[in-house]
Amino acid sequence: MNIPNRFERIKKVAIFRGLCDHLTERGIMRNICIAAALLISIVQTSVGEIKFLRGPLHEAVARAEADKKPVMIDFITDWCRWCDTLDARTYSDARVADFISSQVVPIKIDAEKGEGIDIARKYAVHAYPTILLITAGGEEIDRIVGYFPAEEFLKSIRDFVGGVNTLGRLKADAANHPDDPSIQYALASKYTGRNDIASAAGSFERILALDPRNTLGHNEEAEFVIAFQASNTQEGTGKLDAFAEKYPSSPMARRALAKAADASVKAGDVEGAKRHFLAYTAKWPDDAGFMNSFAWACAGKKINLDQAAEAAAKAVELAKDDGERAAHLDTQATVEYNRANVDRAISLEEKALDILKNATPKERKGYEETLTKFKSGTK
Repeated sequence: MNIPNRFERIKKVAIFRGLCDHLTERGIMRNICIAAALLISIVQTSVGEIKFLRGPLHEAVARAEADKKPVMIDFITDWCRWCDTLDARTYSDARVADFISSQVVPIKIDAEKGEGIDIARKYAVHAYPTILLITAGGEEIDRIVGYFPAEEFLKSIRDFVGGVNTLGRLKADAANHPDDPSIQYALASKYTGRNDIASAAGSFERILALDPRNTLGHNEEAEFVIAFQASNTQEGTGKLDAFAEKYPSSPMARRALAKAADASVKAGDVEGAKRHFLAYTAKWPDDAGFMNSFAWACAGKKINLDQAAEAAAKAVELAKDDGERAAHLDTQATVEYNRANVDRAISLEEKALDILKNATPKERKGYEETLTKFKSGTK
């Protein structure tokens, strides 16, 4: 497994999940012939009672057109553990399975293989799992990003099939009532749930203009999202720093500092990364997840590796269980490898694999590939 690629994948998911923790308590298709041929040409995989199609998307669309149903695309990857959790805990629920089986045409598509690469690009899918509902004409109805338990998932998918609370409906409502801050907030929340932070920031800017006295109580959240988006641009981390200073007791201040540290690493700003890391850990010294993510980000950019090594070691020390400890050891090993401490890296990765000796081959695969990479770099 290529380490920089792995870093990019994990980082995107981690940043998105971190934002959602505080904000989201939440065609090209043509008519194909008849559905009979589909029973032969599409391989089906059962998850619970749901029979997901495993074939070309255009064939699933043809079935949806014949049955007058939308298509539900479950975008997955080989490395997506939350995809496995969605299978095990959500799709296995009888109510979810019954609804999906009767109301949509479900298909699983690997976003990193075959036509899945272009399909994921077309629909701007960047986090996994992403569950996309589209019409037979290929138009997006709405999406669910990330893992949700059965009850929440079922409510969302029911709404979408019924045309309720969809992005299109909310955009229309906002256009018809441009001066209603509550509608703007519903739209902003929809954008954050889709990880479309740029669009969310635009809606939140509108809320600040419409509700300067903070009657609805959304301004703190609005300022955070606007600052978060600014850090994704050339503006840098200034607004995040200002937010954390203005709202020091807010739970979003914690996320602001974490995002500022990540943005500094991404920009190659070594001093900024150090400063934000120290500011965060001064307030939350036992956050193993943050330390692990920071160390992994530094390893991916190959900067600030001494501080990253200390953070990774602390994350291992603070790990709550064997699975977490193995993941943090993998990060520590990667940092040491990039510090040219190859023997140390190999030893740490072997220790992680020893912890996972009873794990499934799929769970061990990434660690084994990393260990092979480390050993191949040893003279």
